[in-house]
Amino acid sequence: MAERSKKTTSGGLAGLPAALCRLLALCVLLMATFAMPAWAEIVLSDAAGREVRLAAPAQRIATNESLILISLALVDPDPVGRIAGWAAPQRIDRGMYEAYRRRFPALDAIPAVGSVLPAKTSVEAILSVKPDLFVVSIWETGWTEAAATLEAAGVPVLFLDGPVNDGKGPAETTAFSVELIAKAVGQESKGRAFGDFLRARYKRITDRTATVTPVSVLVDAHAGATCCSTPGKGNRMTDYLGLAGGQSIGADVPGYDGQLSPEYVLGADPKVYIATGGPHLAAQGGLVLGGGVSAEAAHESFADILGKGMRDALTAVHEGRAHAVSHQLSISVLNILVFECFAKWMHPDLFADVDPAETLAEINANFLAVPLEGTFWIDFKPQ
Repeated sequence: MAERSKKTTSGGLAGLPAALCRLLALCVLLMATFAMPAWAEIVLSDAAGREVRLAAPAQRIATNESLILISLALVDPDPVGRIAGWAAPQRIDRGMYEAYRRRFPALDAIPAVGSVLPAKTSVEAILSVKPDLFVVSIWETGWTEAAATLEAAGVPVLFLDGPVNDGKGPAETTAFSVELIAKAVGQESKGRAFGDFLRARYKRITDRTATVTPVSVLVDAHAGATCCSTPGKGNRMTDYLGLAGGQSIGADVPGYDGQLSPEYVLGADPKVYIATGGPHLAAQGGLVLGGGVSAEAAHESFADILGKGMRDALTAVHEGRAHAVSHQLSISVLNILVFECFAKWMHPDLFADVDPAETLAEINANFLAVPLEGTFWIDFKPQ
């Protein structure tokens, strides 16, 4: 009997045949596999035309642009938790920054690393925060060298802006960047939802402006004591004005921006005047509006600006076609709000049904982790 028992048990575990043991082992292995997070490799095509591969959704993002906070807030309930390091946090509207800090106190602990510009960026500083992804939001060819160094160190690099977007309008370039970062953090469906929303809102404007006669407009950027710095030929805002049904009187200024003489501005006497500003201009006596700014304070600031630098001699100011908008909003992924303002200010009858405040309310309700609150655009009402 002892010999028979030995033969029976020698082929498997605890008296089971070897084949059954192997089957049980396979079942255990499969159960363990399915219990693990089911993240497949994420393959991205970025704005520089590069293929970027991530083993899993990015958890520690370093970036050359602090405004990526807003992009992440559109698709992630904890945007701050994703950022391991960033450059130039002072670029964020101070009122917006305070709103995010109230919700996410860890915001203050994000280290400042690198720079907005590649020439001033330290790759070693970026690597010091141990990122699993470096995101470039503002394209410059100089970033390619830094990208190569980072990738050689094992850090993937993702360009949200770049040559792939050349010639595309704000709807596509903005939707592309949000959808790309959303996919990188494992929130692809949320990115697609915002992209679809954005494209529909832009189309509502561009379908109508395709056949309108352009209205002459002056954009007085970062409005202060002296008028007028304006977006130039190489500035996307100039193109956006055209899409919204306007013709900037500074459209022929070479480069990104430039200074228009008072004589030129008065001679052109644009039909619409638009100033841009932000909280950072308060110390300089400039136009103040943005996050956490009251409507009363914004109107007071705007009225003060319009009394300086010959602005009050413009017909647009006298006839109630003077307006102001947050400059930061115009360069952020929420630029649809500024685009709707542009269209409505230049063609009020054509866009009587368009209300940027309703668009903002929808973005706050359906997308942003932290609602955008403050005064971001105003109209001047002459007495």
